[in-house]
Amino acid sequence: MSKNQLRVSQVGLVARSPEGHAAKGMQIKGNEDLWVDIQANTFRNWVNEHLKSVDMKVINLTTDFCDGTRLCALVELLQKRILKPGWNRKPVNQHQFLENVSSALNAVAEDGVKLVNIGCLM
Repeated sequence: MSKNQLRVSQVGLVARSPEGHAAKGMQIKGNEDLWVDIQANTFRNWVNEHLKSVDMKVINLTTDFCDGTRLCALVELLQKRILKPGWNRKPVNQHQFLENVSSALNAVAEDGVKLVNIGCLM
């Protein structure tokens, strides 16, 4: 095991509660990069648990949501209803990507969830 892998493992252990599932207080200062990785991995695993039932998977958080298909599928699964208006399951251009993402974000906003600091890198 490399030194960096060992460091990630140790920080991951510190972040776990005695029950092994929730984060407890840890010194973040100096470990910010590792903490971001832990949070990203935790979120990706949570998303993949939900998307498993529709045969989808997220590998890269920065690119796999860009066409909106996984985001729409995730929102439908969480809301337990079909998005209206519908979304394009096989988008081919940026316009369709944006329509999908907008459909998902509008559905979330309709549920009263306040979306802040949402950004996109293209």
